[in-house]
Amino acid sequence: MFFGTQLHLAIVFLIVIAGRTVDMCLASIRTVFTVKSKPQIAAPIGFVEAFFWFMIVKAALDYAIANPVVDTIVLALAYSLGFALGTLLGGVLSKRFVKSKIHVQIVLSDKNDDIVKVLKEKGYGQTIIIAKGAHKNTETYMIFIETDSNKLKELRAIINTMDEKAFVSVSESKSVYNGFFGSSMRK
Repeated sequence: MFFGTQLHLAIVFLIVIAGRTVDMCLASIRTVFTVKSKPQIAAPIGFVEAFFWFMIVKAALDYAIANPVVDTIVLALAYSLGFALGTLLGGVLSKRFVKSKIHVQIVLSDKNDDIVKVLKEKGYGQTIIIAKGAHKNTETYMIFIETDSNKLKELRAIINTMDEKAFVSVSESKSVYNGFFGSSMRK
C-alpha cells in the first residue's frame, strides 16, 4: 500500500487533494497545448499527468479498501475537491503562461485618426477599413489588429481611453502567416 493504514485520514485527505490538484492542473495545460496544435509539448505533460493520476487513485483506493466506508466518502470528497481546484488553477495558469495570437476587430464610434496614430506609435500593425454603421449611416473606421494575447490589456486601455463607445471583438487566432507583428517591424 502506498499510504498504509496507519496514516491519519486528514493527512491522506490533504495528499489526495494536492495530488489531484496537480493532476488536473496539468490536464488543463495539456489540453490547451493540444488545442493549439502543439503535441510535442502536450505529450510530456500528459505523461506526468497520467502518472500523478494513477498514483493518487491507487493510493486513495488502497486506503479506502483498508478503512471503513466513511473514510471512502471523505476520500471521494478530497478527490473531487482536488479535481475542482486543479481545473481552476490549470485554467488560470494556462491563461497566464500559454500565450497565443489574437485577432482584434475594432469599430470606432466615429472616424478617429488619433486612435490610429496612437496604436501605430505603440507598435500595433493595423488594417483600416472605412465602414458605415447601419443605424447612424455615418462613416467610421474598422480596425483589424493581430497581436499577442499578453498585449490585450494595453490595447483595451488605449481604446477605452480614446473611444469608450468603440465596438471591440477579440478572438484567438489558430494560425497566422505573414503580416506585421509590432516591435519586430519597428526601427
